[in-house]
Amino acid sequence: MLDLGTLPAKIAKYQQVLQNTENYRKAWDDYLRDKIVDTLQKLIGETDLTVEIDIRDGLKNLESVVLSLGVVPSGIYEPVGDQFRKKLYKGNGMLVFQQMYNGKIIVMMSYPHIEQVANPKPPKTLEIIRPEELTDGYMLRYLETFFTEIIEWEDYDDDIPTTIGFNTGFQNNGLLKENSTT
Repeated sequence: MLDLGTLPAKIAKYQQVLQNTENYRKAWDDYLRDKIVDTLQKLIGETDLTVEIDIRDGLKNLESVVLSLGVVPSGIYEPVGDQFRKKLYKGNGMLVFQQMYNGKIIVMMSYPHIEQVANPKPPKTLEIIRPEELTDGYMLRYLETFFTEIIEWEDYDDDIPTTIGFNTGFQNNGLLKENSTT
């Protein structure tokens, strides 16, 4: 008889991973999505901050819960002729809890950005977790990390150490539009 080595163990592991995906997706539908919304509302409700919490469900099993700080006029405008001003808007950032293809949850954030002034900084992954790991304590930690990053972006100044050199510092903070000419 042919020695199969570790193949049976790998197949068993594969089957367990597939079952985990089904279990994680079921957890999202059964309770996790609502728990995320409720916990975010409860934690933010203890403050005087207004946020938007949306469920994005355009793709089944890739749904997300998004806490958004909204979009507001940036206070920056572009003069258009002598009589008009084109206001530029600022997205204030988002904290996202999204199902992954395997049913695990990716927690990520998007930074604020001002249209036409800056290329948005790439989203930052905070963590990838299994549904049973998402506790109120973790949710609080994600919110604290999110607001720490948002505060750093909003309060940017030269007190933050930067690398000296061409296209560093302010540009890398996502506040200036990159020069598209070479």
